[in-house]
Amino acid sequence: MVYLLIFLLFASPVFSEVHLGLFGARNSGEHIFETGNKYPNLSGIRGGSRITYDRNFNFFGLNAGWIHERFSLNSKLSTTGWGVRTGNSRDEDFVMGSTSTERGDKLSLFPLFLYDTAHTFTGTRNFADGNAKSTINERRADFWLKFYFSENAKASPWAKTNSFYLSSGVLYSYYKYELYDVIQFVASPFFYGPIGVGLSYSNTVFDFPLGLGYVFYIGKFRFDFNANLTLVYMNYRDFHKQRALNFIGTSFGSGFIYKAEISYIFSESLLINFSINGHRQFTSGTFRTKGGLTYDDVLSNYLGEYKAYINTKEVNLEFGFIKRFNYTAPEPIIESEKQTKWWVN
Repeated sequence: MVYLLIFLLFASPVFSEVHLGLFGARNSGEHIFETGNKYPNLSGIRGGSRITYDRNFNFFGLNAGWIHERFSLNSKLSTTGWGVRTGNSRDEDFVMGSTSTERGDKLSLFPLFLYDTAHTFTGTRNFADGNAKSTINERRADFWLKFYFSENAKASPWAKTNSFYLSSGVLYSYYKYELYDVIQFVASPFFYGPIGVGLSYSNTVFDFPLGLGYVFYIGKFRFDFNANLTLVYMNYRDFHKQRALNFIGTSFGSGFIYKAEISYIFSESLLINFSINGHRQFTSGTFRTKGGLTYDDVLSNYLGEYKAYINTKEVNLEFGFIKRFNYTAPEPIIESEKQTKWWVN
């Protein structure tokens, strides 16, 4: 990180403008891991499991921008800190009937449809249900490249030129959940009470977005609207502590990202901004089990791969400021100089 800051501050020979900033944000949403089968297996059972990870937390970070004419490269590094409370998360085991649904595909361009939900299985009945407190440790690194279409446009937020732009980038995140103080319900034989620790879940995620945006100015206010489709890759480990059983797998899919941002330009080198950022990930993949204490859990290690759906639906509110460096304002021309230049020309 220190090397990045040094590079930014001394990058004027290559880039016409550099800016740095700080921001804080509040995230709200849910991340859902589901596995199961709507159709009967060899035992005649139709059912599955759903784990809902709460994504209500604060985070903060540093942003930086490199700008040259109509191109801009922006990056954000952010974190939640260590062991931040997210509220309550939930682990459900359920059976399905003839009216249950499995809606795996949630986003398509051809044909065009969107099911804006993180849930896959509906019409289920829980035979076990665990509610737990949860914490998260998340780290993110976002990189966005933008190209502005208008010939007279400048990528600088201070440029005050209206323009459409093309956006793309790479978004990386790693997060780990810990579930604890679990209150467990089991239908048969009936049980309801505390059972202690639950599970841990770690996930490495890459987003590859591509989209369009539009920026315009009204006085000192800057308005920026952006929408992107994204390809998603996940690599995860779900560890059930009391069973000593791991679910280890990968997941692929698509989603979308949108942003609505308002900025206020205080001066030639400072502005503040407020934005609403939406994020969806709809993925499916497979996992293998490893470990286990019971006969059935150990046997599952040798039965191949299992299908899973992993989806995220979230939005965050962000507030921050950025300061411009390596910028020199044009010197004003006094009246006598204007007259001289006019006569010379």
